[in-house]
Amino acid sequence: MQAVIFAGGTLRPSILVEEALRQADLILAADGGAENALRLGRRPAVVLGDLDSLAPSLVSQLEGAGCRFVQTPVEKNETDSELALQYAIEQGATAVTILGAFGGARYDHALANVLMLAAYDRVPVRLIDGPATCWLLRGPGSTLIRGDSGDLVSLLPLAGDAHGISTTGLYYPLHGETLVFGRPRGVSNQLTQPEASVTLSSGQLLIIHTRCDLL
Repeated sequence: MQAVIFAGGTLRPSILVEEALRQADLILAADGGAENALRLGRRPAVVLGDLDSLAPSLVSQLEGAGCRFVQTPVEKNETDSELALQYAIEQGATAVTILGAFGGARYDHALANVLMLAAYDRVPVRLIDGPATCWLLRGPGSTLIRGDSGDLVSLLPLAGDAHGISTTGLYYPLHGETLVFGRPRGVSNQLTQPEASVTLSSGQLLIIHTRCDLL
């Protein structure tokens, strides 16, 4: 089951966003993310969170449209986006896409949404915004990146160094190398063909694929 979560950050529409929504079996919103959903003409099945970012009139509108609310205390250990991710997994999601994970007034929330990828390994989770798709590769493992020649690809180690990285189809190849946590060496590589591969021996590697035709 494909689940899509609308978070409360700035969301840039694109064909990647629309494609994720077309494939969605379950649409959720994390608190103020419900506004992002409505802007794109989507009604979330469930809104989760403390509802501190939604106007009462909007809550009433969503309730009238059949949307269910799972309200939580303001003082809690999880962000609203994490609660929505946990809910999606509990409902049987086999893949989750988060929209609106970046931007907005809360830079800390944007960082938290990226770092959250490291904590959830039961299902694949990706973040999509405008031309960019972001996901986490765990070692040992491999991933494919499909796009057009010239698309930007950044490889960023997360939660420590990433070891044994080998790539094909990228302008700057890696051959069993290590990317050091905190060093931006892996930023702004490029696809040289429609499909590239990244293999990782150990560690965690954040993959960010930016479609140049959508910039």
